[in-house]
Amino acid sequence: MPDDSANAESTPLRYSVKGKRMRFFDAQGIDELVAICMGMAQEMWVIKERQAALEFVAAEKGVLLPDDIEGHKFSTEQRTALDAEKQNFIDRIFFTLREEAESLTAEPEEEPSAPSMP
Repeated sequence: MPDDSANAESTPLRYSVKGKRMRFFDAQGIDELVAICMGMAQEMWVIKERQAALEFVAAEKGVLLPDDIEGHKFSTEQRTALDAEKQNFIDRIFFTLREEAESLTAEPEEEPSAPSMP
């Protein structure tokens, strides 16, 4: 068996995976829809957990939040920051569909560029 350790050191790691993607459902788009739903479920759980922690900490400190939350108006800066977070959220959720669309239009030998190092 040949020793590939020297070759492995000189070969850069791939940024993406080439080849056929695993499919679990026969109908077109179902795998992508499931991936989107799972991404949303992950995002929602993070929000629920943070909300629960916030409510527990507030209750421990004797702060009543429901009325304050219902009546809160975001400042322009807060709204801008939330809108940017919302766009990032949408980008993460629909990453699967965007990746699928890009793979359909990409040439077989095209490879996305690696992320830049800080």
